[in-house]
Amino acid sequence: MHLSAFPTASGGAKPRDALCRGGGALPGGVHRRGQGSRCDPKGQNRMTSRPSGRPSPAVCTADCIADSAGGITFDITGAARPDATLVLRRRAGHDDGAPGGEAWGGGDDEVRLPLTGPAVTGAGRARLRAVLPSTVELAEGHWDVFTGASGDLPVRPGIRDVRALIDRVPGAGPVAARVPYPTADGRLALRTWLRAPHAEAGTVRCEPAGMSVEGVLYGAELGEHARAEARLRGGDRTHRVAVTGRGGVFAFTLPYGPLAAEPGERGGPGRDRRHWDLWLLPAPGAAGIRVSRILDDIWDKRAIHVYPAHGVSASHGTDGWLAAPGYTHDNDFCVRLDPAPVPAAPVPTPTPTPTR
Repeated sequence: MHLSAFPTASGGAKPRDALCRGGGALPGGVHRRGQGSRCDPKGQNRMTSRPSGRPSPAVCTADCIADSAGGITFDITGAARPDATLVLRRRAGHDDGAPGGEAWGGGDDEVRLPLTGPAVTGAGRARLRAVLPSTVELAEGHWDVFTGASGDLPVRPGIRDVRALIDRVPGAGPVAARVPYPTADGRLALRTWLRAPHAEAGTVRCEPAGMSVEGVLYGAELGEHARAEARLRGGDRTHRVAVTGRGGVFAFTLPYGPLAAEPGERGGPGRDRRHWDLWLLPAPGAAGIRVSRILDDIWDKRAIHVYPAHGVSASHGTDGWLAAPGYTHDNDFCVRLDPAPVPAAPVPTPTPTPTR
């Protein structure tokens, strides 16, 4: 469970009815605007404002309540006015985090939510509310939250109650996940995923020679000859292993040895750190499905899900690797190999010759 360092919120609002797609006004007062743009996965802690200049200082605070269906309720306190809107704006300027570099989801880069109220809290403060229904499709990426009549005032994060996201089981259709989080400069943002199909990583068991992974497949079925494939990032090498399971449950064991090829081998990046990305091939000839973990409340797992590293010898020579599974900034599963010297074998102590 991940909660902010604030007290737990209670209550919430149900998502509104399904909304139509496209530009213009949507039922319930929600508006979409803008053309498709790619988000900035590597700069997820960097605030992106409107092109005209830097964002104004945040003057409002938003408490967030996430529900298990994927909807989010925003309760705004501060200088928000009833005639203002809550604006979700997708970051632009870089490739998004979708597997294969494709833009997942719709092409709109801005969503406007009406603020309703005011309601008065127990502390006597006026509060306005905006609801992001689960039926509003957000493309995969990072969405910054703004308010104000022109939608240019950043919003501070308040209470983030995301307990309902833990061990969430998605419904039919594309798998969508949204997690509110604070940026490094203290603003509120959403990390969103939209995958179809999707391979959700679950239990990971680490052994000295390799790792075993269990997971659930959504939107596809495992075939008789399903495989898991490790792809060397920045190179052209792959390694496949058999997958067991049936229906939507899968499991595989990946040894580290084949990933620790001779340094400088053609097609590899040499002795620098290596990353092997994990994909699921549900049937022969089927497109790969990125193995990820997005159905919980953690927007960046790199420092949260930390697994033990084990030494792996190279094919020959004195240098080896430290291999450890982990996650990327997009919560995609991978294996990281760091160069590491292999300890030299101990030199046997000569046995003294007995004298007479």
